[in-house]
Amino acid sequence: MLQSLTRSAAAGKLRAVGLMTSIVAATFAVASTATADTDFPTKPITVIVPYGAGGGTDTTGRFLAKEAEKHLSQPIAVINRSGASGTVGTAEAAAAKADGYTLYFGASDALVTTPHSLKVPYTVDHFRGIVGVSYAPSSIAVRTDSPWETLDDLLAEAGTDTVVDRGHSGVGGVHHTLLKSLFLETGIKFRDIPFQGGSKTIAALRGDHVDLIGGTPGAMVPSIEAGETRVLAVSSEERLPGFPDVPTFKEKGIDIVATVEWYLLAPKDTPDDVVAVLEEAFLKAASSDEFKAFTVTRKQESLVRNAEEIMVKLKGDSEFFGGIINQ
Repeated sequence: MLQSLTRSAAAGKLRAVGLMTSIVAATFAVASTATADTDFPTKPITVIVPYGAGGGTDTTGRFLAKEAEKHLSQPIAVINRSGASGTVGTAEAAAAKADGYTLYFGASDALVTTPHSLKVPYTVDHFRGIVGVSYAPSSIAVRTDSPWETLDDLLAEAGTDTVVDRGHSGVGGVHHTLLKSLFLETGIKFRDIPFQGGSKTIAALRGDHVDLIGGTPGAMVPSIEAGETRVLAVSSEERLPGFPDVPTFKEKGIDIVATVEWYLLAPKDTPDDVVAVLEEAFLKAASSDEFKAFTVTRKQESLVRNAEEIMVKLKGDSEFFGGIINQ
């Protein structure tokens, strides 16, 4: 009887050892898989910029990529896929293989406004966040010889017969949407005059072809310094350090906060562990003194957002702009 129990106990021990061996083997297999996953990246990374070379988004994306290379084991190549106001490159990035080797660096318009005004094969939900790096509010500006010296002067046109020729850099973009929201809320009469790009919009204001324009205040610095342009209000939450005397719309009781964001995203199905590696590297890049100094030269406001925060911001912007565009 005792011998039988001993044999039974021995057999049980052998089964336990066998089970433990299986568990350990499985654990090592899982650990090996996890290690393989976190070896990312093992080849160069490509960043798609949906605008032409030399523009604000392109130069910002390239500077960010160069800083991020310091924290990754592979080079980062920036390629331009311009066309159709940024939608060509954005569509290509949305459809890219979700392995972390093809990323997307963009500005707000093509992602958060265009899908509400044009038929495109993507929405903000086709991406997931890596990092947000900077922003610039929209603003409204007039010539220095305009009778509207302040935002209050412009708002006083509500209910009058005055028709404002308002210029912007394209229908459905952030600046057009800001103007649409402002004029809807105030009831000021207008004629809408779009241009191809911000520089042409500013040139039209300086040439007295329009009365008022929407655009980023940083882009207007040369004409401001030349004494030709005056910014009446900005659409940020708070006044900008570079424009301390310019009020926000919110200060004047107009609930408009509209900013152009610059951000790095990945296709939506990119694995979590890959995103974690990218997020860490690009957060370090965006937080570096070198990159922050660069944003100053571009007249952007430095604001670093992590992967979760930038998607919350972009989805909120998409909802905000969509509500205005669809009115």
